[in-house]
Amino acid sequence: MFRKLSALLLFAILTGCSTYGKVIIIKDDFKKSHIVTMKMRQISEEGIGDTWVRYETIFDFSREIGNAKVNSSVARFTVIAAADSYPLERSGFLRIGTKDSTLVLGNLDARAVTTYNTDVTTTTTTKNNSSGLSSSTSSFGKGPSTETKTSTSTSSRTHKELTGTFLLTKEQELELLASKYFAIRLYSGALPITIPFVEDDLEALKKFLRAKPGMEQE
Repeated sequence: MFRKLSALLLFAILTGCSTYGKVIIIKDDFKKSHIVTMKMRQISEEGIGDTWVRYETIFDFSREIGNAKVNSSVARFTVIAAADSYPLERSGFLRIGTKDSTLVLGNLDARAVTTYNTDVTTTTTTKNNSSGLSSSTSSFGKGPSTETKTSTSTSSRTHKELTGTFLLTKEQELELLASKYFAIRLYSGALPITIPFVEDDLEALKKFLRAKPGMEQE
């Protein structure tokens, strides 16, 4: 099961890595505001069970900037876990620098996702025609004939996606901008899931928090 899960994580890495860490600013004419978004992919410190496979979390950060005010940042996330993982608890922790604070989660959900893969194998064998009649050409003469067989096999993979949302307060955003370490602690049942943001990851998050309409993003 964990080998299948690791293959799924690798596929997600290869298909989505080009958009992670990129700040996007969208103008919303109806709301008279701008929406700043950024996706990030983070790997947990803990392994799943007693394996080397770690939890992968996809974050979708967003905040709305209006003419009069800037709303707090919203983080929507999906934790990719093993099929037998427990749902997330409603509270966790944020660690900014050395300061810990309680994290309240909303919109929690845990759903099993099954993907199917079909493999088609074609085998071609060559036989000598001892009777002198080639079955492939229906003509006289000794010559080889070929026989092709096709077999189909279907396999399935199931993992669990643990989803939720949380807010970053204005105070927490300011602390993040001045911090050199940031981590999120979630709990799948009693099992901890620690998601660190260090170095380049933390700088990308700071770039998102600083982004304003009119700024060019790399």
